[in-house]
Amino acid sequence: MPWTADQATPFVPSDFCNLDPTSILKPMDLVTIGADLAWMLDVKREDLAGWYRTLGLALFERFGLTRLPQRPAFADAVQGADLMRALGAVDIPDWSNGLGRAWAFREHLLALPSHVSGVLEGHPFQLSVSHQEMPPPLRPMAEDVADHMLKHSGAAKEIARKLDWTIIGLWGCPLERLELKVTVAELAASGLEIQTFEP
Repeated sequence: MPWTADQATPFVPSDFCNLDPTSILKPMDLVTIGADLAWMLDVKREDLAGWYRTLGLALFERFGLTRLPQRPAFADAVQGADLMRALGAVDIPDWSNGLGRAWAFREHLLALPSHVSGVLEGHPFQLSVSHQEMPPPLRPMAEDVADHMLKHSGAAKEIARKLDWTIIGLWGCPLERLELKVTVAELAASGLEIQTFEP
């Protein structure tokens, strides 16, 4: 399940590289932050990994989740594969492994809306990276298919967010804390040094 350096940045439902003071974070954001941190460790992006690790640890603290077993993995992991295993992701989860299956479903849902799907003139789901490779009579059909893929990927993102909620619950987050919220401004006021990165 870990990503390799020659792959594009994995698609994520949320981007935590350019947060503004009004951005709202919830416990379920730890799922995306953890998956992103694993990728950043694998591709040796120390700058991004440092920020995501710091942000994740701040959320564990803020939401009173420091006793969850995933918290030490956030703090200490140096290999993406090790972190993903600690977060509950496995290559082939068995039928009784609800956490592993939730991660697997999440991976499948986010496989379609990925950066490697191709980008052409702002449309993320063109069937061909270059229109020159698509026969002119087929272009309208290809554009229609791409539009439908875009709608499908939007639905996949929404379901993935629900899976994030499920995953954090399966980690052991108390149900009454799943809907807690914090703004970036509040995190900064409590001492978190906010970092931003150019896209």
